[in-house]
Amino acid sequence: MAEHKYAQVRDHLLRRVSGLPVGGQLPAEAALCDEYAVSRITLRRAVDELVNDGYLIRQHGRGTFVSRPRYALKHRERFVSEVTGFFTQMTRQGHAVTSEVLTQKRTRAGSRLAAALDISPAAPVVRLERLRRVNGVTHHLAESFVAEERFPDVLGADFTATSLYAHLRAHHDVVLTRNEIVVGLHTCDGREAHLLDVADGSPLLLATSTVFDLERRPVVHGTSKFLPESAELSFDILADAD
Repeated sequence: MAEHKYAQVRDHLLRRVSGLPVGGQLPAEAALCDEYAVSRITLRRAVDELVNDGYLIRQHGRGTFVSRPRYALKHRERFVSEVTGFFTQMTRQGHAVTSEVLTQKRTRAGSRLAAALDISPAAPVVRLERLRRVNGVTHHLAESFVAEERFPDVLGADFTATSLYAHLRAHHDVVLTRNEIVVGLHTCDGREAHLLDVADGSPLLLATSTVFDLERRPVVHGTSKFLPESAELSFDILADAD
């Protein structure tokens, strides 16, 4: 019976906080116990789960406040089979992922992209910039580059409801097997701040990656700029067997 009551309180609280703005404060613990007619142990268990899932945050001496849920993005340094990417990982977890395509155009590679994609600096590349949302909430800004000579159709494809990785697999039979990632911090400029709805100069989590196929050829090079309060990167490091 206690297990059933705990689940009821947790589910009701989740619906409740989903309708509150970020930063909204929950009533005091004693008030919630009275409202739900449960013990402090039962209430704390329900609240703890929502805190662990990122829906709530406790501030010592102040109370419990609504936060943005965290959506874990898991990258592996080396993959046994295939690199899945953000879109596939989130949809497999039951989240709705959408992309607003901001830029989709041809440009010259230049020295930096040429080195990353193993092409000539004069070669054309397709630049794809997307603002990605999870369950309607802005999550990150993604910028990807592919060699136009190898993937010319990327220039005109619709990426609002599908991923670049899925497109490459479906239309070019490309299997992605390795993702080299460098993670750092980035200070957002005015345009990025406007798109991500944060203050100009806010810190962002920056992931720069190059993805390779079965023949170890670079396929996609790009960056993702995440809001630290609503995203996290998780790495699984696999040791080579001796």
